Amino acid sequence: MPESTTAATASRPSALARSAQVYRDHLTVERGLAPNSLAAYSRDLRRYLEFCASRGITAADQVTESDLGDFLAWLRQGSIGHAPLAAASAARTLVAVRGFHRFAVQEGISATDPGREVKPPASAKRLPKALTVEEVEAILTSTGGTAADPLGLRDRALLEFLYGTGARIS
Repeated sequence: MPESTTAATASRPSALARSAQVYRDHLTVERGLAPNSLAAYSRDLRRYLEFCASRGITAADQVTESDLGDFLAWLRQGSIGHAPLAAASAARTLVAVRGFHRFAVQEGISATDPGREVKPPASAKRLPKALTVEEVEAILTSTGGTAADPLGLRDRALLEFLYGTGARIS
């Protein structure tokens, strides 16, 4: 085969890359995503295509649930040129990839959706911020809470009850 033909074949995007471009076009034209959202989707899909290329995956039909699980682990561990992603960033990336595979099935590009059963990692739950003693005292005194002000007294009693039991608003 002539060298120019081999070079042209090597530089031609895979079916998976072409499908991802169709998906990005769909996000731009049909869903009208904001420029920052489109940039995030493009970045996430670029990472995904890089991962798939490293595994020799060239079409959406070749991707399995196991591949997506490995992709998620790859995101969390990081690689050359990519720092490890936090759980929230990895989850966002996986959501973009799952959307791509769902789109591929809807458009007849792929017969299966490997992302249907792969769930993004849960974000860490944060403890609520506690109030200082001074902040609590300021809240309690702001109610009025005297015998001359029955509504203020009621409000203070409710706030002291909530504070005393450790109840949270959420």
